Amino acid sequence: MEPTAAVQEATMYFFIPVACAYLFACGAWFAVQRWRPDLWPKAVAQETQRRWLDLFLVFAVGGGILGIGQLYRAGYLLPTDGEGLWRALLWNLDNVIIYSPIAIVLLWRKQSPGTVFLATEKIGRKIGLGIVIGVASVLLFVTMRGEWGRLPGIAARVFALDAIENFFPVFMEAVAMAYVFVRLRWVVGLWPAIAIPAVFFAVAHIPGSLEEGRSFAYIAAFFVFNGTLTTAILYTVQRSRDVIWIGVVHYLMDIAIEAF
Repeated sequence: MEPTAAVQEATMYFFIPVACAYLFACGAWFAVQRWRPDLWPKAVAQETQRRWLDLFLVFAVGGGILGIGQLYRAGYLLPTDGEGLWRALLWNLDNVIIYSPIAIVLLWRKQSPGTVFLATEKIGRKIGLGIVIGVASVLLFVTMRGEWGRLPGIAARVFALDAIENFFPVFMEAVAMAYVFVRLRWVVGLWPAIAIPAVFFAVAHIPGSLEEGRSFAYIAAFFVFNGTLTTAILYTVQRSRDVIWIGVVHYLMDIAIEAF
């Protein structure tokens, strides 16, 4: 779905509050992990005996996801042109199909959900922590933008069917990122595995800035901004070894920025 331009307009009035909200979420997780470590399960870092094979399979999985996604766009998966609960169900089933290459490879390689940061140990605490941090992050975002009047609408949207139907696709984006990150870390180590996607993410925004006629100083600052934010989020997620809590935060923030 197309974002709402009024909220997501490409200005510092949008980017800085978003960055602060996500950096707050990262800091909040570290605060909980430090002062109440008993609240968070200590997951063990997963390893592999055939790291180069697993890295090669990343490209196969990525190609599979993109290929099935193209089939969806061409109308070859389940139809989603209806309305209501039935449409939401079909849309999510389509996303199960689209992201199925991850599950297929995990089963084939006999790798646990922990290798995509999806361990279900103490899942209730993870969801609860995600809700608390996510709500606080949203409050920070709207406060920095002076938009307290939007809070009732944001709260209502969280439980609206046309928003809830997007939770699984949003969550699977985090799972896919974790899948790639873990296998990249197995080969190149922690910091290169963080730096590579952070740089790619920052570079991906340069064409849009050029089309908008932004100055070199703006593009450079935005590059550093995107790279730093991505680095902070990836580092925090790999420390927590979990995408459940950050998936909840991501969903709530997407509601706040009207991503759908």
